[in-house]
Amino acid sequence: MSDLRAVNRAATSERILAAVQHVLAEEHPATLSMPQVAARAGVSLRTLYRYFPTKESLVDAASNSFSIEPAAAVGGAPTLETLEEYLRVAWRGFTDGLPAVRAQHMTPAGRELRAARLPRSRAQVRAGLTDQGLDLSDDDLDRLVDLIVMLTSSTTYLELVDRLGHREDDAARLAAWATEAVIDRARREGGVAR
Repeated sequence: MSDLRAVNRAATSERILAAVQHVLAEEHPATLSMPQVAARAGVSLRTLYRYFPTKESLVDAASNSFSIEPAAAVGGAPTLETLEEYLRVAWRGFTDGLPAVRAQHMTPAGRELRAARLPRSRAQVRAGLTDQGLDLSDDDLDRLVDLIVMLTSSTTYLELVDRLGHREDDAARLAAWATEAVIDRARREGGVAR
């Protein structure tokens, strides 16, 4: 693929994902439709389907766009030392795309996408904890992984920022602090409370 073609393809993809954000900001997430997004992006329906063959793939791409910038900001997967900055960048992105974040929680398609991403999130957190040398039973490690996934999720973001009114930087600090406290306690006690 030529450089110009790659640039045009990336620009079209970004325009489509921005259109999703705009539509979700103006409409209820359940009303999101492919023709609506195509019109807003200024592309044909055929072009939209070429980039995103299903509504689910479109919503998934829009939601995954939130994770690229935070990883770049901390140089890859977050560690305990970089978690607060990772969350700060990620949650600013959530704030900018709040309608899409809400859509993931309010629509059946969004909930399915979140469920589909859960194994990947668990695997990433598990790998990070294992790299830190945590000596826990598999059951305790699974419980700790699930707790950290929850503490750093869009669900926690929505609770802290959208519902409780914290600024995203303060919410990121709280979530990082809670995550570190849970890991420290698991290290001290050699397990996770049942």
